[in-house]
Amino acid sequence: MKNFIKTAHHSDHALEIIFSSLRWLFLVIAIAVFLFQYSQDPNPTKGLFFIGLVLFGILYMGISEFYLRVSEEGSQLYTIMTKGGPFFDFIAFSALVPLTGGIDSPLIPVSYLIILHITVYWKLYGGLLSAISFAAVYTIMFFVEKGSALTSALFVEFACTVLFLLLIGSLGGLIVSRERKLYIDKNALTEAANRDYLTDLLNYRAFQQTLIDQQSSCQEFYLVLADIDHFKPVNDTYGHVIGDKVLRRIAALIASIVPKHRGKVFRYGGEEFAILLDGLSDEEVQALLMEVKESIASQSFHYDEQTFSITLSFGVSKCSGESCEEFVKKVDKLLYQAKAEGRNRIVFS
Repeated sequence: MKNFIKTAHHSDHALEIIFSSLRWLFLVIAIAVFLFQYSQDPNPTKGLFFIGLVLFGILYMGISEFYLRVSEEGSQLYTIMTKGGPFFDFIAFSALVPLTGGIDSPLIPVSYLIILHITVYWKLYGGLLSAISFAAVYTIMFFVEKGSALTSALFVEFACTVLFLLLIGSLGGLIVSRERKLYIDKNALTEAANRDYLTDLLNYRAFQQTLIDQQSSCQEFYLVLADIDHFKPVNDTYGHVIGDKVLRRIAALIASIVPKHRGKVFRYGGEEFAILLDGLSDEEVQALLMEVKESIASQSFHYDEQTFSITLSFGVSKCSGESCEEFVKKVDKLLYQAKAEGRNRIVFS
């Protein structure tokens, strides 16, 4: 639970899971409140309308929950479902509160949570706009219900509620905006610290941390070390500018072939790359690396009127419980074995 709360602080997805779960909780509470009030004062029209609202809510929340868990984070469908959620919440609130007591409904405080949810995506302006919208709904209900019997005490109660809604929207928006900016800046700095400036791959620092995380996860995974064959003559013959272009192109090719949901590609150092793969069989790893090897070998590189090609040697092994240091040493020996056997080949343990 502690880890999930920590994750929610750093992840929009975890936060959406929490809000999605809360919707189900509030639906159960709303049903309980309505049934209690209905038992005291039966109203068939309200009952039918409430049933329709509940069925619509279950349908929407079920679809939203499904796509929230299966859609790729950041995809268009995922974005629609997550950012569209607060609009559904506002509509449901506006329909549900009049059915459960109007301005005296015990569900009124739910509006504060919805406002805070909206500020996650639309910050200060979203918080203010949502607060004004909720205040408008509350104002309409107040004057419809109490307009004919308005007293100074009721008006003070009304003014305090509206003021509190506006304060939640403005202060919540300011606080969330500040927190989100710090979060974005921190992520940008972390990304820069873990990214190789030349190839745009993850760097050696990121590799070390990812390897430790993989090792502690107790799941099977593979480590691949790949080295460009005869790269020094490329630098000596064509210059370091061309050598850098070769590195960038090879890095892009490897990254385009390795599926993002099954592995990560790193610039390990110099002309060497590391790949961490999980969720694949030995045969699938072999096929994937053959595709990488053949794709790179088929590329033509040009300098003035000269053309040259590049090959890679690979060492690869599945983690068998040894320490990170021992594991890397083992795969490094396999890479040197591939070099010693003639290069342009893959050596498995």
